[in-house]
Amino acid sequence: MTSQLRQRDFLGAGDPGFLDDLYRRFIDDPHAVPRDVAKEFAALLEEFARAGTDKATFWRTHGHRFALLRSFAGPPEPPPAGQDHPLAAAYSGSIGWEFMHVEDAQRRTWIALQAESLRGGPSGAEQAFILDLLTRAEKFERGLQLRFPGEKRFGLEGAEGYLVLCETIVRTSASLGVGNVVIGGMHRGRLNILAHLMMKPVREIIAELTGQTLQAFDGLPFAADVPYHNGYSTDRLIDGRRVHLSILPHPSHLSIVAPVALGKTRGLQDRLAKEADAVLPLVMHTDAAFAGQGVISEMLQLSALPPFTVGGAIHLVLNNNIGFTTDPDEGRSTHYCTDIAKAYGIPVIHVNGDDPDAVFRAANVAAEYRARFRSDIVVDFQTYRRRGHNELDEPRFTQPLLYAAVDQRASVATLYAEHVAKDGRVEGLSDRSGDYAEHIAEEAKAAAAGVSNTVTAFADHWSGFHRGSEKELTSFTPTGVSLAALREAGRSLTTLPDGFAIDPKVVRFLEDRRQSIEQGRGITWATAEALAFATLADEGFSVRLGGQDTVRGAFAHRHFVVHDQNNGRRHPVLPPSQDGRGEVGVFNTPLAEYSVVAFEYGYSLASPNTLVCWEAQFGDFLNIAQAVMDQFIACGEERWLRSSGLVLLLPHGLDGGGPDHSTARPERLLNACANGNMEVINASTPAQYFHLLRRQMLRRFRKPLALLAPKMLLRSRSCVSTLEELGPGTGFRSVLAENVTGARRVILCSGKIYFELWEERGRRELQNEIALVRVEQLYPLAGDDVRAAIAPHPGAELLWCEEEPANMGAFLVLRSALESAVGRQIRHVGRPAAGSPAVGDHARHEQERHRLLAEALTL
Repeated sequence: MTSQLRQRDFLGAGDPGFLDDLYRRFIDDPHAVPRDVAKEFAALLEEFARAGTDKATFWRTHGHRFALLRSFAGPPEPPPAGQDHPLAAAYSGSIGWEFMHVEDAQRRTWIALQAESLRGGPSGAEQAFILDLLTRAEKFERGLQLRFPGEKRFGLEGAEGYLVLCETIVRTSASLGVGNVVIGGMHRGRLNILAHLMMKPVREIIAELTGQTLQAFDGLPFAADVPYHNGYSTDRLIDGRRVHLSILPHPSHLSIVAPVALGKTRGLQDRLAKEADAVLPLVMHTDAAFAGQGVISEMLQLSALPPFTVGGAIHLVLNNNIGFTTDPDEGRSTHYCTDIAKAYGIPVIHVNGDDPDAVFRAANVAAEYRARFRSDIVVDFQTYRRRGHNELDEPRFTQPLLYAAVDQRASVATLYAEHVAKDGRVEGLSDRSGDYAEHIAEEAKAAAAGVSNTVTAFADHWSGFHRGSEKELTSFTPTGVSLAALREAGRSLTTLPDGFAIDPKVVRFLEDRRQSIEQGRGITWATAEALAFATLADEGFSVRLGGQDTVRGAFAHRHFVVHDQNNGRRHPVLPPSQDGRGEVGVFNTPLAEYSVVAFEYGYSLASPNTLVCWEAQFGDFLNIAQAVMDQFIACGEERWLRSSGLVLLLPHGLDGGGPDHSTARPERLLNACANGNMEVINASTPAQYFHLLRRQMLRRFRKPLALLAPKMLLRSRSCVSTLEELGPGTGFRSVLAENVTGARRVILCSGKIYFELWEERGRRELQNEIALVRVEQLYPLAGDDVRAAIAPHPGAELLWCEEEPANMGAFLVLRSALESAVGRQIRHVGRPAAGSPAVGDHARHEQERHRLLAEALTL
């Protein structure tokens, strides 16, 4: 576009920097530039908005196909005959600009200006810095390879220019106002990134490679992880600006950390109450993962939705052009690994990793684009792996021709040193290698002598929190609220603006809620939840609740937002944030459990004083996010010392609705539990739910909570609480026992089945013969409370009754702990083992239910 602008009389010689400044001012305010200039720019925007077939449009649309993106792979295909044009030089170099799919004309024009201007290359001083960085990166890898020849470390060899990309983005972003950078990384090049971007002492990295695993602060149980998965945080001073960088730990499950990083970014933005552009998410991917992992599409789908926006993320794809041993034509159906981004209107900058000057330029454009438009951008860093998938892998088994070319390729640092020597702008070039190799050797000696590597999980915004023991998890915590405060919250929850016309059924819903609170009886599950949120907000805690159909409630039980039937206006029943009052956000989410759960987990890492809840439409839907549960939620505390208070609301209970709508898979949840890592609870009353939600915030530790939430009980007249059960001195109780003694049989159970047993027992008039004990907290099991609950019934037969098949359900996992707690065997009553969680025929379901109740209650 600059070549066209130079033809405009009003621009004179058309200095690229001058043009860019004019255009930036015009985008911000069309009246800030002379009228004739604004007119010309507006004409150009209109031109870009129209599709064209001229040569300029050809190069802007297709030029990236002819860019030299892989130096050692040979030149790209030549452009079609007749497409010679001055723009060819701008689009067929070491950067491929892919942006014409972006719908917004201003953004397209801005990128075209960057592509077609002469600005953006490094100065002599910047070239010197780049060469130093490349040299250090290469010597770092050589030093580690020399000392650990048989150790997997997923080195950066071949892609050392990736550090130039990361460092330049951080530096440019800092100059644009970014004070925090949240990095979601990968294992490729992780140690080099830790050493040179994060400034982690090399001796600590070497110590971890030699088996000196990090020691947990205060002796907390700590499994640790391999060095190339570990996270790190640091403060850097960049051109006089303090910038905090944190790189999240990650598992080998590729790309799962990406939405976690975005969630942490949003949590940090909300907690700091800063503009989005003050916190930058820098998300790192590999080519095979970006193209192949479905979570990438889910993550990008979230990017423009208000509950998930982060002011734009910069996605960096370290493109090895191979996934382990899988070539691109075996791993994707698209031309580029980044083509999924085009579906969401995200521009992509492809850059040759062997051209550090081009990498520097691409990095600057990416940082400026994100800052200006607060929108995502992708940089596809085209490179290769010098050693294969890892240092123990032999890539020549499967890619002999590729690695014959790699073997002949000089390192990036060597090539750039030759380039800089020819350029002649860097003085003292012969001294640039320095003594970095000696520094590596000194750091190795220091590591061998012993490194202080004790870490703490509770610093900064986690200060004042602690790990939380199993004993604390089963201890009683008072969480009640004064009756006056509850009634005041109730009035706020049921008061609508004047003239607001809502559906008559919702009117009755709100009226019933108001009466139950005023009269102090008949408190439903949804009302208890609303009171918990409202009182927490009054105490300064924020609340974030999201899920599919969550605002109304999947079972039409919640109605946190009501709609005017005449004009569609929306009114949130929870009052807005005020001074000293927490923010309450309730929102619907896309049908994307994997990315949403990962995002919410990330949010919880950054905001311990926010009650973060995700609700599954049905509990079984957590299966789609099982990797998040296995790789972060269940193990994050023990693996990386990362605490989370994420609440998973999982509708649960067999009711004839078929296999997919019946169970939250308690056996899977419980199998993930150990060392007090999380809580699994099947609460049976609204009061218990109220106290659970408040307990999450009032304790001085944070644990993930998987709550088996009810479905049929949401409207059951039996499943209600009194206001006094929410009042002063009350709290969640791990076990609920009846006030009877001397029963012949004690039935231990959990959740909805209690109410069915209670009703059937009443019909059989066995209240004095059979006692029912509700085990509300499944993990950690409160063994003392279970033992106390059965103590009034010495000699009674003990059985556990549950709805699930014998190879599923809680008892499968809890049996040993239960029997150990009570000191004798417990008989199981449930459905026969099955491959499916429930039957699909309602009549058959009822037959099974009656048979189960009869077996449990027949003496």
